[in-house]
Amino acid sequence: MNVNASRTTLLKLLLTGMFLFASASHAEPVPVELQEVDGNWQLLRDGKPYLIRGAGGEGPLDRLAAAGANSIRVWSTENVGPILDEAHAHGLTVAVGIWLEHERHGFDYKNKREVKKQFEQAREAVLRYKDHPALLLWGVGNEMEGFESGDDPVIWKAVNDVAAMIKKLDPHHPTMTVTAEIGGGRIEMVHKHTPAIDIHGINSYGGAASIGKRMKEGGATKPYVITEFGPPGTWEVPTTDWGAPYEPTSTEKAEAYRQSYQQSILDNPGMALGAYAFLWGAKMEGQKPGSA
Repeated sequence: MNVNASRTTLLKLLLTGMFLFASASHAEPVPVELQEVDGNWQLLRDGKPYLIRGAGGEGPLDRLAAAGANSIRVWSTENVGPILDEAHAHGLTVAVGIWLEHERHGFDYKNKREVKKQFEQAREAVLRYKDHPALLLWGVGNEMEGFESGDDPVIWKAVNDVAAMIKKLDPHHPTMTVTAEIGGGRIEMVHKHTPAIDIHGINSYGGAASIGKRMKEGGATKPYVITEFGPPGTWEVPTTDWGAPYEPTSTEKAEAYRQSYQQSILDNPGMALGAYAFLWGAKMEGQKPGSA
């Protein structure tokens, strides 16, 4: 008997079995859907109500789960495979971002070739990750409308095209697009120009506590998720005589998180589907080069 050959065969069988097990574990998506009754929206995961209590970023997921969170948000599909696996191991879901380029960084949404390339990259990512059990929803773009009025229909057509493609490939997960606050034409654009978008994701800091009130005043009928929130941004606070932004105390920061979540999420059932605090990790804002 050739012992080495037998060992090699056994090793191949074990590795094949491990691969098939890993593949099978990701083969069945957990269905997520939006339920609307008399204008009141609710997110359902595996048929059960699901209020997002999450954070954006890739900090220690075991600690995030231990703190009571149930979801994380990432902005792109870069390295998202291991993130989905780790999140699943800790009982967390993932809002997976499909990164759409920004014109302020040089992208031209009138360039059909570049828009098509971006579309195909999104398609490849959806096909790769759509059946992962940790996937909660697809985030189509993040602040791709820019920081002005946000009402360029060419950009919104590209957003809707990606969202429509996702719906054809993945009927099990809703689509969301994320805007920088809700001023200008953002509410109108999301509602009138992106029928394939299910959820309006909103990044808001100083104004996060009033999102629910302002969405109603703006005539919003789609449900929303606050996709980034926290203390007022460095662009929203007074500065010192030497140009440095004032930093709130830790107590003031904690109160900003609490107040925003209470007033715009918990006080707005039927429209608010939850929120992702910013940031589960570390990021420096308002620091000038060489000042550290």
